Amino acid sequence: MRYCKTCHIHYDQDLEHCILCDGELEIEEKDQSTYKFKTITKKTRTNFFYRLFIFLNVVSILISLTLDYMANQSLSWSLIVSVTNLYSIMMILTLGNPTFWVSKFTKTMIFTISMIILIGLSIRDHSWAVDIVFPLAVSSTMLVLTILIFSNRKRWFDYFASLSIITFIGLIPGLLLLFDVIEITWPSLVCFIYASLTLLGMIFLPSSSSREEFKRRFHI
Repeated sequence: MRYCKTCHIHYDQDLEHCILCDGELEIEEKDQSTYKFKTITKKTRTNFFYRLFIFLNVVSILISLTLDYMANQSLSWSLIVSVTNLYSIMMILTLGNPTFWVSKFTKTMIFTISMIILIGLSIRDHSWAVDIVFPLAVSSTMLVLTILIFSNRKRWFDYFASLSIITFIGLIPGLLLLFDVIEITWPSLVCFIYASLTLLGMIFLPSSSSREEFKRRFHI
């Protein structure tokens, strides 16, 4: 057993110098605190099925677009199939990524809203998606994340980061209202007001400790 008299650490490996202070190690049998080296094992990643799934979806997109174009000289049903395939790819990548579940929830909602809007554009009838589904889905997501922040203070920063992203997305219906893009105005108006109030609350309401933690996390 080799021993560093400066750091008071024993090493169970045949080293000449301490990895902490680079001092010369001495041989000593007295057992104090031992620095254990973990055995290096190569992680086997089972990502073959992920690649296969993505490959099959890409093939499905290309085949559907080709058949639709050759049959009608225009793209109709193939766009819906392509959007569905892209959504499946994004979802499998999101769910397979080992991140916090709230981050997965936020990404899932963003991908789902985007898919609904793209399907509306594909069928040339996007008003229901943009006027109703988009603002109400964003508002519901903001409400869920807000409840999580107040119910679990220990993980508030993880919820706060997701809430920040979805809040900025919630301001988009206000721009659509400004440029007269939508027909049914009340869902977008509710979403914009809720997002604006949430944004103001995130700026002015956090405590000093929360602000310090926010600056520390983002290295501000």
